[in-house]
Amino acid sequence: MPKLVKFIITLVSLGLIGWVMWTFLGVKPISKDLSVIGQGSPVVVLVYESYAPAGMDAMERLNQVRSDYEPNIKFRVAHLGTPEGDVFVRRHEAFDGVIVLFDAAGEVIRVTTVPSQIDQLRRELERLR
Repeated sequence: MPKLVKFIITLVSLGLIGWVMWTFLGVKPISKDLSVIGQGSPVVVLVYESYAPAGMDAMERLNQVRSDYEPNIKFRVAHLGTPEGDVFVRRHEAFDGVIVLFDAAGEVIRVTTVPSQIDQLRRELERLR
């Protein structure tokens, strides 16, 4: 293989890796610390399974609007397959791709799937303001 072709393949590969890192690492991860529920701020908890499509899609939509609502609303993840996540799921009868909205006192406002439309998701989050 000619050196120029190897160089172009290397350059394209590095560009692709850089784009992936910029896209995914630029988003601040959502904490799994559920102890903030009932501690004076509204909380949105996403039930999430890292390898399931519903949770991945829900996480992507939530990340699109999250910065508009923080720090007034805390965003957390109940990760299925962890002891804390599994307890949360049983307590709130939730499943992958569902959000549970809590008021500042820790009372459940609503349990619902993450809306597929961003404007609908914003309306759900407005319930907590």
